[in-house]
Amino acid sequence: MQAWQLAALGAAGFIAAHYLLLRAASGKIGDSLGALVLEATAAAGIALAYLLGIRGGNVETSRAGVAFAVLSGLCISVGSILIFQALRRGGPVASTGTIVLGGGVALSSLAAPWLFREPMTARRAVGVALGITAMILLATERSTTPEVP
Repeated sequence: MQAWQLAALGAAGFIAAHYLLLRAASGKIGDSLGALVLEATAAAGIALAYLLGIRGGNVETSRAGVAFAVLSGLCISVGSILIFQALRRGGPVASTGTIVLGGGVALSSLAAPWLFREPMTARRAVGVALGITAMILLATERSTTPEVP
């Protein structure tokens, strides 16, 4: 197993816990306030890691890098509010998580060849198709959780 795969699997575990905790919080805190608390806590945790010297290698910082990180943060902010909304309105964790993460992966996998000149291989195309199939299957599953406006 390659080093990046270990990091990705670790991240998957934390993202799974994130979705379960989000589901537990949804409906018990407003969507925007929930996202604010989530993002502020994440920022504090990342700041602590940075202060402890966990910085991810010796990479030179550029204005473009900062600008892209800011734009990415704005995307995560809006996404977090919408995730709270989806879960509060009765979205099952399995369906919501798959649509959010799977949809993001599928869309970025389709855009990456044009933006970053990554290869669009048959393996990638099959993976995207399987991901979209999983999203459709889970999105059309009937929810047993009552919808809350």
